[in-house]
Amino acid sequence: MSVPIPEAKKPVSDSADHGLSVDSLHSPSGRHRLQLFVRAVEASSNGIMMTDAVSPQHPIIYVNPAFERITGYPASAVIGRNGRFLLGDALDQPALQHIRQALRARRSGQAVVQCFRQDGSPFWNQLSVAPVPDGDSDGGISHYVSIFDDVSERVSREDQLAHLATHDTLTGLANRTLLADRLAQAVTRSARDGNITAVLLIDLDRFKQINDRLGHALGDRLLKDVAKRLEESVREGDTVARLGGDEFVLVLTELSRHEDATMLARKLLAVLTQPFGIDGRELFVTPSIGLSFYPQDGGDGVSLLRLADLAMYQVKASGRNGFGCYAQEMNQRAQEMAELEAGLRQALEYGELKLYYQPKADLYSGEMCGAEALIRWQHPVKGLVPPVQFIPLAEESGIIVSIGEWVLREACRQAARWQSEGLPAMAVAVNLSARQCRQENIVEIVEQALKDAGLDPKWLQIEVTESMVMQNVDVAKSVLRRIKALGVSLAMDDFGTGYSSLGYLKQFPFDCLKIDRSFVQNITTEPNDALIASAVIAMAHSLCLYVVAEGVETEGQMRYLRNQNCDQLQGYLYSRPLPADDFRDFVNSAACLPLGSDAADSSLRTLLLVDDEEDILKALKRLLRRSGYRILTATSGAAALEVLGLNEVQVIVSDQRMPQMSGTEFLSRVKELYPNTVRMVLTGYSDLASVTGAINRGAIFRFLSKPWDDEDLREQIHNAFIHQAQEIAARAPPALPPEKD
Repeated sequence: MSVPIPEAKKPVSDSADHGLSVDSLHSPSGRHRLQLFVRAVEASSNGIMMTDAVSPQHPIIYVNPAFERITGYPASAVIGRNGRFLLGDALDQPALQHIRQALRARRSGQAVVQCFRQDGSPFWNQLSVAPVPDGDSDGGISHYVSIFDDVSERVSREDQLAHLATHDTLTGLANRTLLADRLAQAVTRSARDGNITAVLLIDLDRFKQINDRLGHALGDRLLKDVAKRLEESVREGDTVARLGGDEFVLVLTELSRHEDATMLARKLLAVLTQPFGIDGRELFVTPSIGLSFYPQDGGDGVSLLRLADLAMYQVKASGRNGFGCYAQEMNQRAQEMAELEAGLRQALEYGELKLYYQPKADLYSGEMCGAEALIRWQHPVKGLVPPVQFIPLAEESGIIVSIGEWVLREACRQAARWQSEGLPAMAVAVNLSARQCRQENIVEIVEQALKDAGLDPKWLQIEVTESMVMQNVDVAKSVLRRIKALGVSLAMDDFGTGYSSLGYLKQFPFDCLKIDRSFVQNITTEPNDALIASAVIAMAHSLCLYVVAEGVETEGQMRYLRNQNCDQLQGYLYSRPLPADDFRDFVNSAACLPLGSDAADSSLRTLLLVDDEEDILKALKRLLRRSGYRILTATSGAAALEVLGLNEVQVIVSDQRMPQMSGTEFLSRVKELYPNTVRMVLTGYSDLASVTGAINRGAIFRFLSKPWDDEDLREQIHNAFIHQAQEIAARAPPALPPEKD
């Protein structure tokens, strides 16, 4: 309960009594005014506290009911105490200095300070303190009047607004504004103390695919979980910020070694690649991390962020899921790319872009059956710029949209022009980029290009990559079906490098699959690549699609693909990409694929001898020359695989100790690629473990030792040919009985 307001003991000057001088208090009207004043103080919604300014302890002599309500303290618990107890341990609040300075100057003061209720809970108090003069001529102070206003809700709202202005609303991490401030502070401290500040820029690889496939709500939850793992991985004084999207930044301060930052980068790779469990799903992401350092790389926060960004994009270009530190050559590379982008924007206008055409050949007739339009950039200074240098740049900058439309129109015009000149009609394939596929009017653009060129739609083929169509399956299906309805054929390019699923492939109206060149390059030497190519061909044919193999450069590759029933090939074995005029000459020359003569008649027994010593090969050929075999030789496993790609071989005899590839390793590959061939090892090297293991795996039919016995060796090879013929006969279907008359 509050206590009565003490009576004034000394007169107060008329100029400051507001109608409540001591003399007036003795009159009936004065007492009435005093009662009104007391009621006003008692009814005030603000807390009022009066303290004695004369006593050294400045004890509280009065509090009103609002003070009791705000603080939770009854009047009986505070009368006689110093008001400082309401501040708890927070006596060094900077705002209190305003109050102290005002009171020293004998004037009113105001500040927002934190106080504590009787139950210990804090509240924000807008405190106004005013001194009460004692009326003496020396200007002494008799009391202090303190007004309490609980502004906790207002301060909370202001704090929330301040937090929103400096923090990311999704993750609660620092945003760009706060990051810039923290970076500036970190650089200042590093300059003063002579230590290192590190900036780590983290981008989640292919995060857009998660948003597209599973929705933004789940993607947001994943971002929050990523933010939590990042915060748990750093020290208390470090800054974790979100730039937006799937980009995060870490600022590490007071480092003594650069290695401290790279160690954290390795830790983050391990932490972020662990699965995230969300709604019963296991989601996986990988990060690309770029690092920059003060003072080594940049002198301010803006520079450090830019250089870390360059380092991060270098990591992405190198395959993602890793980290890299900024190097000076990256800046030079970035400047070159900026110049290249500026030139690319003008290339269309200045007529610097050209189309080359790479012929495709039928693997059975050997005749040309179509072509793919490939863009080239004839730069006025740099010369011919390879597509690998400017196509990704065009994709990233968005220029690919206008370039892609030009390619489409130019290819259609050229195909129609060739037909008008009397060349055989053939389909010309044009690549469609991911950005083009997302254009709302892409179908209309294709239709208009055909119409303007006067080209029948059946002579245009549109190629898209499987990774592109999987970015948004529903949109891709709709777009491709509408293009197909125009009469245009469709091909899936680079098949095998992405999802390669029969389940999703049958959803799209493709006519053709193109096997990526990465599988064709080693098709005669790597069993896994050969297996993938064979499986793609079989799968495509089961869906009534024809298959084109890209990047065919050797006769061995061609022959293997032909044996696997591949339909067409495209590559340097047949022709390089040609300018339009040269392509016309190529067609007029009626050039055919050099199919070559078939390997020797299967009835002729062919033996392949493999040894890195020429003398051994000569000795074996002399020994076996009267046996009637067709004898082929090779001095290494790699060379022998090329020979096998060009010839039908029944029996192989290989040395064990050869450089680069041992005999057992070579024959293990042969087993996968050519299972009908009988494989034997001839060696003086007693590596029983590897040879025995190869025998047990079925990679080796027989193990022969050096030096050999001539008659025994002839007999073993003779038996090997008989064994091979018996195996082939056993697998042949039984002959039908002759029909009766």
